[in-house]
Amino acid sequence: MLLAGLKKILVVVMLVISLSAIGQLWTSSLNISDRGTDALDRWEANMILVKEDLPINRGLVGYISEENVPGAEYEYWDSETEFLLTQYALAPLVLKKGPIAEWNVVVLSDKDLATWLAAFPCQYEITTIKGKVRIFRNLGNP
Repeated sequence: MLLAGLKKILVVVMLVISLSAIGQLWTSSLNISDRGTDALDRWEANMILVKEDLPINRGLVGYISEENVPGAEYEYWDSETEFLLTQYALAPLVLKKGPIAEWNVVVLSDKDLATWLAAFPCQYEITTIKGKVRIFRNLGNP
């Protein structure tokens, strides 16, 4: 008898815990698409500024990110997502990872930018677009 009552109490507790978890997941998912849309809109707006400042409309453009900075910390999927979004926003320009062209789109924090510039002094002319987005013009031969 005691065991049957304990089982009923455990079932009710599990039900309450499950309903609580469902409620938390539901409330955390409200407006999640709006936050993602805002972030995408901001990224695209920055890339439109890049596209306007680049002196070329077609051709190959390099892409420099934390992946290219020795010792920089980054999340692979975040970096890959930023690259794909940039590639889409700059079409018909062809974007390739690395400092491979005369013109390079750069997405680096100030710290990683300082590390990059210390490794390659006086090699790039820099145009700051907005935040961590910049354009590097390779002054040497790419």
